[in-house]
Amino acid sequence: MATFTKQVKQGAPIAGISTYVMETGVKDVVTLSGSFLGGSLYGPKDQQKVATITASMLDKGTAKKSKYEISEQMESVGAEIHFMSSRHHTQFTAHCLKDDLKTVISLLAEQLREPRFPDDELTTLKTRVIGNLTRAKEDTKKLASIGLLQTLYPKEHPNYRQSLDQSIAMVEKLSKKDIQNFHNKFYGVGSMNLVAAGDIDGQALEAHIVDGFDGWVSHNTELLPQKSKAHECVAKDKTIHVPDKTSADLYIGQPIGIDRDHEDYYALMMAVYILGGNFSARLMQTVRDKQGLTYGIGSSVSGVGFGADGYWSTWGTFAPDVVPKGREATLEQINQWYKTGITAEELSAKKTTITGAYKVGMDTTAGITTQILTNAERGRSVDLLDAYPDIINNLSLDQVNNAIKSYIHPDRLVTVAAGTFE
Repeated sequence: MATFTKQVKQGAPIAGISTYVMETGVKDVVTLSGSFLGGSLYGPKDQQKVATITASMLDKGTAKKSKYEISEQMESVGAEIHFMSSRHHTQFTAHCLKDDLKTVISLLAEQLREPRFPDDELTTLKTRVIGNLTRAKEDTKKLASIGLLQTLYPKEHPNYRQSLDQSIAMVEKLSKKDIQNFHNKFYGVGSMNLVAAGDIDGQALEAHIVDGFDGWVSHNTELLPQKSKAHECVAKDKTIHVPDKTSADLYIGQPIGIDRDHEDYYALMMAVYILGGNFSARLMQTVRDKQGLTYGIGSSVSGVGFGADGYWSTWGTFAPDVVPKGREATLEQINQWYKTGITAEELSAKKTTITGAYKVGMDTTAGITTQILTNAERGRSVDLLDAYPDIINNLSLDQVNNAIKSYIHPDRLVTVAAGTFE
């Protein structure tokens, strides 16, 4: 079944924009997803929030329209446009009726090309972001996660995370000029991918893109080179005290030294998923359901995108006085998983779960555009989207168990707990 290979039509209506169009059975509705290089990693070291603030200001008015006029125009046709940023990209999504596609792309281009960045809106946005960051200082899971990543990685690594106080200080210092400079430097064509799915006419889409984006500045922005690696894997325990909390969060993890393109990635991902990837995984079945020690627990492989050496981690939420016992029970499962590996039955069941979830995710135009865009951002060919289920189904028991032995080191785990402790 080569659904994507056969149905996705690729194009380049203007230099610097690659399009991916997939017509589906849905009638009269179109979903768009797009991005270009220029996320938080691209800002100055002391302005790592500039990409997020810039993207959040795009719907606050353009040189031609106020934010109220933009809102009224979208509401009049029942359409939506949203902007956001990631570590590497500035991203946008849109949802509209087929007949309103020209209007939506025209407004999308206007917001990207000619944002007004009103002073009062910037002040309001900064206040709201700082408020959210301040409240996050009470979030034990957030604090434990930051603590883990600060322990695993040096400051210059893309997986390192600034403290919440540092993030607040960065937002406070951001000026309109900083945002304008970031916009001037990274907003434009050159690395843009735009995906459309639904009741879509590819030729009409390309014509609308030419009308909206032709003549926009082109940037030769490239993926950032990977200049640093994780710290040497050494066992460490860290406790972060947060007053007056009724629950505590625990992270256990370590770097794995590989990225998503490594030949062992999928085998290791599968191994960690079997340990704690969903409600039927080992950790949920034992530490939560059988022992009743946690509200929630799980494991994942993260930070492996765009050449970065990632990490695996296990997270759990416990009552503060149960953290030592919960930690012991979690480590017991990790050690058992490492020593004996996974079973053929577990592998077969999780293959069905992962490939089934992948296919279900393609039941909506939003799911389709997200998968195609993510694939394009990684520089991969469309046929990999069709190959993914086979990649998962072809994993052998030996591959998965060898990955556990190769990349997991139970004697060198980093543990970070955040909460109220005696």
